[in-house]
Amino acid sequence: MSHLISFVRIPALAIRQHVRPLKPLGVLDEDRIRMRVWPNDIDLNLHLNNARYLSLMDYARTHLLARAGLLNHIVSSRWKPMVGAAWITYRRSLPLFSAFLLSTRLVCWDERWFYVEQTFTGAKGLAAVGWVKGVLQDSKGTMEPQSVMESLTPGMVSPPMPEAFATWNELTREKLAGS
Repeated sequence: MSHLISFVRIPALAIRQHVRPLKPLGVLDEDRIRMRVWPNDIDLNLHLNNARYLSLMDYARTHLLARAGLLNHIVSSRWKPMVGAAWITYRRSLPLFSAFLLSTRLVCWDERWFYVEQTFTGAKGLAAVGWVKGVLQDSKGTMEPQSVMESLTPGMVSPPMPEAFATWNELTREKLAGS
């Protein structure tokens, strides 16, 4: 049951987008999905399982790709979205059956990575915030984000990278260099 999102919901979203597309959204706009904590999402504390946040974030990023007009192109081109790093912090619990809003936005990109911010907001406010850096790969390897963005919106350039993302990126590089 835990992989329902990966093996059912994401492919179903791709099929739906091909048949009956979601309402379009600008590539830098925030996508919002209303969701609920179901029994298969919880841990022994009867709240959203920590690992489940990451699965829901995968689905929400795919949803953003669909609304931004990239998903059909990614599927038909056989590109693979890959996560390079994820960071998440939890502020408050999302208990069983509680409704929440999962917001996703592309913050910026550099010569290698796309940077995405995702927030979970429940009835009592911010529940968690996560950052993800990812790439698209084709048969030749990692694709340059700027060329991907040019194919979607010619002339589009990345917004400036927030200092917090630059710091996170540097910390990730330092950790990987030490191993």
